[in-house]
Amino acid sequence: MKWAYKIVISALILAVIVSAAFTLVYFSKVNRVYEENSINVFGSHPDFHFSLILNSEDDKYWQDYKEGVFEAGKAYNAAIEYNPVSGPDSAVKTAEYINIANKSNLDGIIVNGENNDEYSDAINNATQAGINIVVGITGSFDSSRLVYVGTNFYDYGTQAAKLIAQAGAEYPKINLAVILSAINKGDTEKSATSQSDRMMSGLKNVIENGNKINLLCTLYRNNDLLGAEDLTRNILTQHPDVNAIFCTNAKDTVAATRVIVERNLVGKVAIVGTDMTDEIKNYIKKGVIFGVLERNGKLAGYKSVEILCNSKGNAFQTSYKNIGIDIYTLINIKQVE
Repeated sequence: MKWAYKIVISALILAVIVSAAFTLVYFSKVNRVYEENSINVFGSHPDFHFSLILNSEDDKYWQDYKEGVFEAGKAYNAAIEYNPVSGPDSAVKTAEYINIANKSNLDGIIVNGENNDEYSDAINNATQAGINIVVGITGSFDSSRLVYVGTNFYDYGTQAAKLIAQAGAEYPKINLAVILSAINKGDTEKSATSQSDRMMSGLKNVIENGNKINLLCTLYRNNDLLGAEDLTRNILTQHPDVNAIFCTNAKDTVAATRVIVERNLVGKVAIVGTDMTDEIKNYIKKGVIFGVLERNGKLAGYKSVEILCNSKGNAFQTSYKNIGIDIYTLINIKQVE
């Protein structure tokens, strides 16, 4: 009997030790995740606690945006809980993270989500609960507690058209192809398409007021780099008279440029792109890319935190904060050094 009793006690002690070990491993992993994805979440006495919910999809703009948010978090002593989302269920995850932030009574939310029903409901519930929200993608929300921080897409389009005109100044006629980016081209992608529509309205307004640019085609691509390369090859095949291509993010800009180099069309097809990377910078220096429009994602991220910190407990004073665009060509590319 004593022997059986000792076995039971030993088993219970072993179970407790194993359970404690698993608990330590779990909390170690949780802390490691927060250390990697968060700024000051478990730090000493932050003044603010914000949730950053970001679907970056490896896009340079959103990577810069996140960097700006983290930098501002340090400057304003704000804890930034970073919740990255990706994949086909990203819309559902985004809404879930907004609901979690709402129930946690955080000081604010920074999010770039697709404008579907779940997202809209989560946003509306959070604002009605008194949480201030900054969105990185424009939507159809009407709340004094919500502000859009980012690019004026109509102005983006007008500036793009002017840069394209400069890129093709030596051509009698600029035959233009535009590659637009979208997570999924479909009815549910209302937020992204509305931004693209605004950009194209600005671009077409400049085109219609002159006779220099002829818009050959406007194409959407999927999220991978190869998709943009394939689109560029299709453009060159189906529109052999194309002599200018405009891309709306850094990934597509690089993809299109590689195809132009591959086809030995440098100097024959001008590339105008968006946002800056080291590779794009080198292409500009070599004259392969004519120029890019830098949307300043880092500044947008920084201003998002700044606005939330200045608005804690109060309604926003404005529903829109424009982040200006910088234009870089061979003339001023050294400013990026």
